Amino acid sequence: MQIQTWFGMFTVENDTIISAEIFPKDLTSIIQRLLKERLMLRGSIAGRDLRDLAVEYGFTGSNDEYDSLLHELNIRLVKEQVTKTLTPDMKIIAAVEAIDDLDETSNVLSERLKEWYILNFENTRLSGEELTRKIIGMDDTGESSQLKIMQSFSSSLLASYETRDRIEEYLKDNMPIIAPNITNITGHILGARLLSIAGSLEKLAFMPSSTIQVIGANNALFKHLKGKAPSPKHGLIFRHPLINTSPGWQRGKIAKILSSKISLASRYDLYSGELKEELAGELKSKIDAIRKMKKKRKKIDKIRT
Repeated sequence: MQIQTWFGMFTVENDTIISAEIFPKDLTSIIQRLLKERLMLRGSIAGRDLRDLAVEYGFTGSNDEYDSLLHELNIRLVKEQVTKTLTPDMKIIAAVEAIDDLDETSNVLSERLKEWYILNFENTRLSGEELTRKIIGMDDTGESSQLKIMQSFSSSLLASYETRDRIEEYLKDNMPIIAPNITNITGHILGARLLSIAGSLEKLAFMPSSTIQVIGANNALFKHLKGKAPSPKHGLIFRHPLINTSPGWQRGKIAKILSSKISLASRYDLYSGELKEELAGELKSKIDAIRKMKKKRKKIDKIRT
């Protein structure tokens, strides 16, 4: 039996080491080997501690050197693993999740600011950002001692709106680079959210289209599984204009076709990264065919009395 450790390979028979192949003392090459295969870092072989074996077979000159090398190896290995996880799609996911967090926080704060404004001034139908800019530009006439506080509040809220806009610009610029086909079909925001829920471009590419169709519809899916609701026809992709602007009876069919094209697009993005314009064309022709269909009326059987 062969046992691979981080510093060498040992052949063991009947609980006895019969041969050993010691690797060069090069941490870079050892780390590359560790990233590809599982090597023993701690433990014992044939009742012998790895540290003692490393000294006995000449990999290190002492136990202290062994401990020092292993410590450095662990640090460099963690750094290498972290670097490998920082893939471009992870940056996209972090950006779109930041947008969602900013939206959630901004909505709560803008509602609070609107209530505060109404209590001190007048009723308003302005949107959150419009009201924020109005308050910042107001002159202090002495009518409200809270205006300066409200203006400070508004400045902070406006900064969050502007930060959101900058992050969206980042997505608009980088989604076509990282996932050109997904972006071409879904747009940069919806495409980024699909990546976020899936966890990565690779995970999205390996998802069946039926899963992509209902991704994000967790509550509806759980109700369906409990027998309390029909099967959901769409999840997050409902935000796509091809679905939400279509009649209700067409949405299920369109969602099925759209999810199929997203699945195909994600695979193209993962393996080639080249834009396939024909995907959008095929999607459009299939959607046009559905929109030309007439709604089938359900036949109602007359009950004879």
